[in-house]
Amino acid sequence: MQERIFEGSLKAVNAPDLLTFINLIKKTGTLTLSHGDRTQKVFWERGEMIFAASSVPEESLGAFLVRHGKITPEQNMKSGLQVEPGKRQGRILVQMGILTPKELWWAVKNQVLDIIYSVFSVREGWFTFEETAQPHEEKIKLSTSTTNIIMEGIRRLDEWPRIKEIIPHDRVTPRLAPHDKRDSNVRFLEAERAILDLVDGQRNVRDIIHHSNMDEFETLRLLMAFVMARYIHVPEGRAGEGRDDVEDVQDLDAVVESFNRVFGQIGAYLVHYADGSEREIPLLFAEDIGSWWRDPQLPRSGERTVIAWTGTNVPASRSRHHDMLALYKATWENPEPNRQVECIDFLSALTACSPFLIAVTAE
Repeated sequence: MQERIFEGSLKAVNAPDLLTFINLIKKTGTLTLSHGDRTQKVFWERGEMIFAASSVPEESLGAFLVRHGKITPEQNMKSGLQVEPGKRQGRILVQMGILTPKELWWAVKNQVLDIIYSVFSVREGWFTFEETAQPHEEKIKLSTSTTNIIMEGIRRLDEWPRIKEIIPHDRVTPRLAPHDKRDSNVRFLEAERAILDLVDGQRNVRDIIHHSNMDEFETLRLLMAFVMARYIHVPEGRAGEGRDDVEDVQDLDAVVESFNRVFGQIGAYLVHYADGSEREIPLLFAEDIGSWWRDPQLPRSGERTVIAWTGTNVPASRSRHHDMLALYKATWENPEPNRQVECIDFLSALTACSPFLIAVTAE
């Protein structure tokens, strides 16, 4: 039985204070934070956090594993298609031989912690706490107390602005400083040396995070420390003064291009035939689909696609560019034209890109 015992606005009560309060009153139940279509849940047992879940695609287990280089986007998509009630993606990945049980435990623990730490920066929306007699059926040993998690969350909240100031985005490529500029007397810990060894002038920050054995925050924190110690150099980001609230289209295109290099296949059409067979048609960025945000000076078609509609909205009208929105028409051949098509599934690979489908027609 669930009983809602308190609720309110996150503008009136900040998340760290909310988590501390639940820890103090030693309650068992579920804290839900909602803002628009974003929902995060933190599960409690006698004042200790035992699990967390999120509706944000970037905070899913599959996205976490891709981000840390444990699985590929293709493995994420294929395992995600097998998810059903009572059958979790993590267990599927173990059954497929892609992850070991130990790797799954590490991933779930750190994904849960990432969700909890992301809660600390929530400033808008609504929260509710529902008390339950029994804790949530899923729990994981987080290897640290709730008090320590709260202290770490507050520390991260304080350090994020400084990290963002020094490392403006994850597409910059750090480079080692000349030997004569470094302090040769510094002795690094093994974990610090491992991160420094990843700085080769070729990998950008996202690549370094991908290859690091640490979580994203700790990797960025060490990179920031190396910059401040003048061991590495990070190119300066664009100045923020005088910029519009809407991101520059060229910046957006750079982001998409970066995603395209890593996540070429962002989805697929799965064609189901009447005889029970299936065929997958890959959906490739820049060939079958383009960016929703468009610069009118850029090419207006891909390999297999043309722009079917252009328009604008309020954010677009506030930017320095016009005609920034676009929908695309892509054409592909049925690989089995002699078989009757029963239905077609439109699938996302759950990468950083979010494809959507307006309509399908046939000739």
